[in-house]
Amino acid sequence: MLSSIEADRNQQSKRPRDRIRIDKIHHPTYIALTKPRENENHQELSPFESMKNIFMLAIFIGYNEEKRIPLGKDKEMIFAWARFSPEEDVPLLRALALAETEDVEVLTDQDQILTIAEEYANGGIAEIRKQVEDMPGDRITNLVDLLFNWYPYNRLISTVS
Repeated sequence: MLSSIEADRNQQSKRPRDRIRIDKIHHPTYIALTKPRENENHQELSPFESMKNIFMLAIFIGYNEEKRIPLGKDKEMIFAWARFSPEEDVPLLRALALAETEDVEVLTDQDQILTIAEEYANGGIAEIRKQVEDMPGDRITNLVDLLFNWYPYNRLISTVS
């Protein structure tokens, strides 16, 4: 018979992972993009309200650039699954996992959904850093430029107009 401690450990190991991880090397980028920055004339607003928003954009940039990069050994937990909107974010994450695996079973596997999302975010965050944080000028303007000049977005706009 299992002791109550062993039973708790078994139960915990069956729970889906609920913490979102990134490579530790990218953590300073996530922090910088959620903090205001002082400029010569004024305090610049942060381009992102939360790390979750950066993460979501990084996922889809990584996906569209076909950059799925496994996380290294040094990881940083940046937020919990509960930060995802069940109406907006979770369906997108599940759709991404389904597109990636072509297996409907993935829709109930939160661990696999998170791993796929984390790996695509790992591939996309470098592009966000390069285009938003490292470019001269206002980061919000840089973010708008990234979004409107990014080729998948341009294709979408050109088909609508």
